[in-house]
Amino acid sequence: MSVNGTAVSESVNGSASRTWHQPRGVGRPSTVAPFAPQIEGWLRETPTLSGAEVLRRAREVGYRGGKSALYELVRDFGSRCPRA
Repeated sequence: MSVNGTAVSESVNGSASRTWHQPRGVGRPSTVAPFAPQIEGWLRETPTLSGAEVLRRAREVGYRGGKSALYELVRDFGSRCPRA
């Protein structure tokens, strides 16, 4: 039997022994994560690079995700590496 993604096994005599599995992550897998190292490199080379330019470059190398996720990543890198 499974309850909320957790396997629960019951024995014949009715006593329950539980087998817990590690919970899986919530939500969809990130589309921008595979591009993060390259984006971080661009921002280290040119700290004043705009989010729109990062999006343009990322699309040139195959990024097909949305702009919001990419802009959030750029914002996160910006808070860790202050711009010049």
